[in-house]
Amino acid sequence: MMHKSSIVIILALLVAAPASAANLGAAKAGGQVCEQTSGYLRANAGAPGDVQEMVNNINAKRRAEYEKIAAKNQVTVGQVAKLTAEKVINLAPQHRCK
Repeated sequence: MMHKSSIVIILALLVAAPASAANLGAAKAGGQVCEQTSGYLRANAGAPGDVQEMVNNINAKRRAEYEKIAAKNQVTVGQVAKLTAEKVINLAPQHRCK
């Protein structure tokens, strides 16, 4: 079982203000990007190339953090990612992929 502090760290990393946060927020609000239950973002059909690139970069950063937390807590990356997805989607269910 992951420590609560690990979950808090994940959430802080995912909702902190990275350089692309404003762009991500706009892309989500515009329906170009959504949160998957896998813990990763998805660019929707028709999203511009720069949005897909942003999604790829954010997903790579998420994966790196998931790996660190998984190793620290002796759980799988998938477990960390899915738990994070639940928390993130609960914070903004309107951005869940359909």
